[in-house]
Amino acid sequence: MSPMTGNRKIVGGGLAALALLLTAACGSGSDGGGSDQSNDGGKGGTAASGSPSASPTHAPAKPMAKMPAGTDAGLKIKGRLTVCQGPAGAPFFEGTDSTGSAAGGTTHEKGFDVDLLTLVGERIGAVPVISGYNDEMHMIDGTALKQGVCDIVGGVAPDSPASFPEMSFSVSYFTKDQAILSKQGAHYTSLDALAGKRVGASENDTGQPDALDTYNSTHSKKIKVTRSRMPEEFYGQLRMNQMDAVVTSNARAMNIVAEHPDWGMTASGEFGDRFQARFAVRKDNTALLKQIDAALADAGGNGQYAKAYRTWFGGEPASVPKGE
Repeated sequence: MSPMTGNRKIVGGGLAALALLLTAACGSGSDGGGSDQSNDGGKGGTAASGSPSASPTHAPAKPMAKMPAGTDAGLKIKGRLTVCQGPAGAPFFEGTDSTGSAAGGTTHEKGFDVDLLTLVGERIGAVPVISGYNDEMHMIDGTALKQGVCDIVGGVAPDSPASFPEMSFSVSYFTKDQAILSKQGAHYTSLDALAGKRVGASENDTGQPDALDTYNSTHSKKIKVTRSRMPEEFYGQLRMNQMDAVVTSNARAMNIVAEHPDWGMTASGEFGDRFQARFAVRKDNTALLKQIDAALADAGGNGQYAKAYRTWFGGEPASVPKGE
């Protein structure tokens, strides 16, 4: 989801250019989490689980450096890094092995963000726990952080961090935009290449034209777009040659290629607005922000970031996090 309020925009794990108008109606989760302001949002905690090991053909990543002894990491609960998932879905956060009722239970999370947060936890000596809190509006406007619901919000990509004075943001760790997922050999490197092709995409509920809408409004040869609130259904159609391509987030496209090599897919033709993924903390929590930035920079230099990137996106990252 990509909420927007006024001239401020935060992009989640879906199509980077598909920004939803931020309203109270979409701020609450499907099970009504918007009214609960307890530390865990009325939901059970989520145990963060690591990802599979990187390929043995790569040099082993070095251990994470520990923060200096006696340093205050600015956590609300010592030894526990409480995380609000934020708007990003797979492959940044993927819930697995869910147990319990709608009001509680435990979900083991994995994902690229989970791997990075685990590295932050290794630096500061804290276990990352994904809160079940699901009031997305309060995650994005800083309320959840201010009220101590969580220490950190993951999976956000603000268009301008300065436009969100309620929060402070870490250094960037991933660039989000859109990409074309297709079968190997298709060579769809741009929207022009999709003219006349059958293309799947997410529903556009923003009220504003997205890149596909804009292309079709300015070209006589249209892209044959089919939209769905569950674009995952298009992957099977693509494999069965019932569709020529799927336009989705670059993260999801690369993740599909990496996790399903037997599908014979390729991710290409990145386009659209680009947003820098960052972690968010409470505005005055400089102690935690400093440690997050240090952990990301350390992971960028010791091989841990590249290891996580290979697991979720395949290949080598074009850049790694650095201190600012």
